[in-house]
Amino acid sequence: MNTHPIRRAVAFLVAALPLVTGAPASAQSPLGATRSAIDTLAIRAHTRFLAHDSLQGRGTGTAGERIAAGYIAAQLLRLGLQPLGSDTSFLLPIPLREAVIDPATSATLVVGSDSLRFRTGADFIVNTGGAGAFRDFRGRAHFLGQAMHALPRVTPALNGGVAVFLGPLGGDAMNLVPALIDAGVTGVVLLVPDSAQFDLYVRSRGDSRFFVDAPVNDPVWQPPIPVIIAGPSLTDALLAGASIPQGVVQGTASSGVDLARTIDVHIRADIRPVNSANVGGVLVGSDPALRNEYVVYTAHYDHLGISTPDASGDSIYNGFSDNAAGTAMLLAIAEAMRAAPPARSVAFLFFTGEERGLLGSSYLASAPPFPLENIVALINLDAGAPPAPPVSWRIAGGDTGPIGPLARDIAAQHGWEAVLGSASPNSDYWPFLTRGVPAIFIIPGPDWENVTPEQRDALRRRWDRYHQAGDHWHADFPFSGLERYASFALFVGLAASSEAQR
Repeated sequence: MNTHPIRRAVAFLVAALPLVTGAPASAQSPLGATRSAIDTLAIRAHTRFLAHDSLQGRGTGTAGERIAAGYIAAQLLRLGLQPLGSDTSFLLPIPLREAVIDPATSATLVVGSDSLRFRTGADFIVNTGGAGAFRDFRGRAHFLGQAMHALPRVTPALNGGVAVFLGPLGGDAMNLVPALIDAGVTGVVLLVPDSAQFDLYVRSRGDSRFFVDAPVNDPVWQPPIPVIIAGPSLTDALLAGASIPQGVVQGTASSGVDLARTIDVHIRADIRPVNSANVGGVLVGSDPALRNEYVVYTAHYDHLGISTPDASGDSIYNGFSDNAAGTAMLLAIAEAMRAAPPARSVAFLFFTGEERGLLGSSYLASAPPFPLENIVALINLDAGAPPAPPVSWRIAGGDTGPIGPLARDIAAQHGWEAVLGSASPNSDYWPFLTRGVPAIFIIPGPDWENVTPEQRDALRRRWDRYHQAGDHWHADFPFSGLERYASFALFVGLAASSEAQR
């Protein structure tokens, strides 16, 4: 029996290709139609391949990730799209580095003459960071509360100290990290007192951290300062005996709290180059006057790879819903558009390294294959696989720029509701949005067609396996939700790519 994972995957690819080479979808008008042209069978086939065990979870820099990239490139070639990587290649290489965290990494808390030692993986983990983040740091701990309130508390008094926050920095890192560096902070500790949430971080981060060896200017995911995530035990020890005024947590206090203890973190990592690439193709616009302007669809194709085994012993995190589903939807949208290309060109970008900190998208946004100012709309799909057709949506990033209102109007035309929300650094639209690109992230809402709240909750319990080893492809999964998700994105993209939106 052929048991080599790469050979198994290639054999599976050969078997799967006939499932996605059917006749092209019927032509669409530039503004779309009320009936979807999305091929649900193609989405089934794409997700089955991408979420197969042979790809071993599509971890960044792995053989499974490269097989997935080759599969996507083959589909773009089949659809007749033009390569973005070069004249002949759909692959866009990334200068990635992997920092493998050594088990010798440790944290020591010093309180007076006493000291407590904490272990990586059990008590804390090293967070994502840039090239300068994987180094030792030591200093007196200062609790600054939640990131959203902390910027005024970053002062020169923190020089040589360690900044401690409750929870993640999120988008506030855009301003906080440069301020912390200017203040002379040596490192950052993020407190995660909930054990389930900390365990999710442990599974998601794994043993390796990845960063782009290029100036991507990403303080959120690739800060040049070391950051660790403290689990319940280290959190309790850091805060033990400290008097924390409510105003520090709620944001009304003007300064943080000196925790009167020193934290000494030793980070040991083996850094090595990684062979990895984004994938990109373009459907050239039909109007010569507009084809140098772009509507861009984005989705990441990587997932967590092999990580912590679940109760059944399964350690392959297949990533059916996150984000084989998004990748398949982009391919289905390209299939629906190709028979009648819209006025503007439409680029389809498939990113790797999203799970490791938006790495592929950060790099491409900093070194784009065409000018960012030529992008009239960017539409990101990365919100799982709804098991029924949504009739409500949230448009992250839709509260600024013209694309959110456009999406809301299209939703209304179909009898759906779309709420425009603010952006956050949780998916691949973020690096583009921060550079001024009109970008949105379409997220299915809580209301589903002909489904009661009780039925919806039951469906979620049955199918939602976000960042778990059980996020598999199933033949009986109801793909009507993904058809609706892709259709909405198709309608928005067709409208944005039409001459009427000039």
